Amino acid sequence: MATLGLATAFSQFYRNSVGVIATTLAGELHLTAAELGTLSSSFFLIFGLCQIPVGIIIDRYGPRAAMLGSAAFVIIGSFVFALAGDGGGLIAGRLLLGIGCSTFLMAPLVIYARAFPPATFASLAGLQLSISSLGNIAATVPLALATATFGWRAAFMAAGIACALLTLAIFAIVRGAAAGPDAGAPRETLAAALGGVRRAVRVIGFSRLFLMQFATYSTFGLIIGLWGGPYLAHVHGADVAVQGRVLLAMAVAQVGGMLFWGSADRVVRAYRPLTLAAAGLTVLLLIALIGFGHRLNLLGAAAIIAALGFSCAYAPVLVAHGKALFPPELTGRGMTLLNIGTVAGGFATQWLTGLAVKAVAGPALVYPVGAFQTAFGMQAALVAIAAWAYAGAPDPRRALG
Repeated sequence: MATLGLATAFSQFYRNSVGVIATTLAGELHLTAAELGTLSSSFFLIFGLCQIPVGIIIDRYGPRAAMLGSAAFVIIGSFVFALAGDGGGLIAGRLLLGIGCSTFLMAPLVIYARAFPPATFASLAGLQLSISSLGNIAATVPLALATATFGWRAAFMAAGIACALLTLAIFAIVRGAAAGPDAGAPRETLAAALGGVRRAVRVIGFSRLFLMQFATYSTFGLIIGLWGGPYLAHVHGADVAVQGRVLLAMAVAQVGGMLFWGSADRVVRAYRPLTLAAAGLTVLLLIALIGFGHRLNLLGAAAIIAALGFSCAYAPVLVAHGKALFPPELTGRGMTLLNIGTVAGGFATQWLTGLAVKAVAGPALVYPVGAFQTAFGMQAALVAIAAWAYAGAPDPRRALG
């Protein structure tokens, strides 16, 4: 679990690493707000497009093989990003990183689904995501300090080398029947595999969970991965080091939230109430940030941002809810399809809010409060709509008691 958790941590680091260096990249490579939004969201776009083939590969060849194959893209992408001379080069690196990281969450979860009893899955998912939150932490203060001391290019080169070492660890440590192809299932033809995708999409409740997945992670990613740093800099005058510390607090709060919501599942014995409670708290905190975050001092705004890290951390419950909807032979495809919602939300919200911030800010180098209020307001509306739709989803855990 430590090795698999670190793999997901790399994915979290790469997907959220633009936030704390956004102002540095914008100044050095002359990127606009819209270009920053496109840069950050490009990871999510390609990551989402990879999910259907990743689900088929996991079910056909096993999660271990899928992870080892995709890791090469991560290593190459790190160096392409580090050596980029303009926005196009940065996007190319982000696209390679998105392809490479596309197996680093679903493959471990499939291993747990095969190896452990269903009743423990939410807790295991919570532990996995808590370990993976080390990547979110690394994308805050450590990346800010590395950028200030050695430069962001050296930081991403070091990350590529570390990922190469992790790949060797996956090869050596992640073994066993649960990590390989499903020996009990007949080898599917490509047509049958695609038919399984269609079956998974038609499962009752799929669309409602997909929308909730779309809104859940994108809230966290929108702040820690893109607008949190610029908001703190432009509204509260925070430098890179302070931005890193505030976003670190958000990442640490997310770790606690993952453990809390994942463990609460075993107490409440139902998925839907926990998700709705966490989503409601998220909407309230976003409204607070919009309404008076700019009127508070830096500490007050930081407290709201950190609290959002906790409230957004109910992914273990959603992942367990999704896993419970699908039959065993569709576990890989079903979970990766739902994960498309996660990454599609990250792409769409970052890209669209980038356009919105540019529209409000215009050519100004310092974005006004209204630009950030627009971005956070769009996200609050999305979470509220998703929660309303999700409230009608079937709850298999509640039915079992």
